[in-house]
Amino acid sequence: MLSARNIAALGFMTFAMYLGAGNLIFPPFLGLQAGEHFASGMAGFLLTGVGLPALALVMVALVNGSDNLTAALPKPVATGFWVMVFIVIGPAFVIPRAITVAYQFSFAPFVGEAALLPFTVVFCLAAIVFALYPGKLVDTLGKWLTPMLVVILSVLAATAFMSPVGEALAAVGPYQDKAFAEGLTQGYMTMDALGSIGFGWIIFRAIREMGVECPKATAKYTLMAAVMYAVAMALVYLSLAYIGATSASLGSAFGNGGEILTAFTLAHFGTFGSVLLGAVMILACLTTAIGVTTAGSEFYSRTFQPVTYSRSVWVTMMVAGLVANLGLEQLLAITLPVVVALHPVAIALLVIAPLRRRLATPAVMAAVMTALALGSIDALHILGKMPAGIDSWLAQYLPLYSDYAGWVVPSLVVIAIGVVVSRATRPMLAVQS
Repeated sequence: MLSARNIAALGFMTFAMYLGAGNLIFPPFLGLQAGEHFASGMAGFLLTGVGLPALALVMVALVNGSDNLTAALPKPVATGFWVMVFIVIGPAFVIPRAITVAYQFSFAPFVGEAALLPFTVVFCLAAIVFALYPGKLVDTLGKWLTPMLVVILSVLAATAFMSPVGEALAAVGPYQDKAFAEGLTQGYMTMDALGSIGFGWIIFRAIREMGVECPKATAKYTLMAAVMYAVAMALVYLSLAYIGATSASLGSAFGNGGEILTAFTLAHFGTFGSVLLGAVMILACLTTAIGVTTAGSEFYSRTFQPVTYSRSVWVTMMVAGLVANLGLEQLLAITLPVVVALHPVAIALLVIAPLRRRLATPAVMAAVMTALALGSIDALHILGKMPAGIDSWLAQYLPLYSDYAGWVVPSLVVIAIGVVVSRATRPMLAVQS
């Protein structure tokens, strides 16, 4: 049985892995746009931006580990799915973006782009040092790095609530008449559910490293970590969105949440504010980089015999460092559609997880391929690459297409049909055998 301190550390570790730069930058911009409809916009956002990833962790707990999510798939398909997940949430997307965003908000305001390479080297070496000792990850993130991050964020939150710069203004864009629905869409677009199934590898290993072997106990502690993550992340999102909602008077042409946070910290703390914001960004990006590197390396070392955990850590961070310095923009253009397309597949697997004993393999494959195909269509829609004629036709006939979730209804229908067909054919197969 884990002590209260270890449970708290596990929750902090889980929270830290999710809290990347994007999670810090997006809510202030949402708050600014939602304005007077802040409450309804954030209610929708929290439902999908926090609830969906937390639900993903719950599903991971119920099936006793992330790897069991794909147990019903043919092994080559399952392995291919996990390889793609850990490539895009690792060296091809998340880590390079974390490096560049951390740099942009820490050293770039003072020295420009000149120090990106040395910053990358130090950042990657720090992530490698922490990731090489996965057994100490709870101590590293849960008992040290995350508390530091929480303290700094608490200072910003307290400042925002005690000394707001101004009042929330009128909502703009879709937030004027459908703030809740727009919040739901934007929360879904964080794509954090994809991270949940990857982080499940780390959480289960961390719990086992604490001496817990019983599957039921492991599931219980994973559920507790999911609840703690959800509460902490919701508070962070609400605080950051409130900063955005009350900071409209600081500028007239904010393009993103990072600019809002920069203006807010400068207004309240002067030059020290830039240092404070830089520290937040570096810590948030570092904890995420450590988390995804550890998760990917754990998978590779368990799946491919010649690959060792330590070698995978080094290769992951070296590739991520090269991408961050040599071709991030080009690679993001390629990998972003992959991330968008994989996200529906991940959610479909989470829906299938509690039904996997009722579904035959062909039914599971049909559901996964439906989610992948229509997720790819959503990716084209999100990136603005869908031809106008097809786009208008899909908007008219495909449910939720306008909300970038056109895969949902067809995938659920295929899963439901799969359950019925699998139930009907299973007795026939038993008789024939």
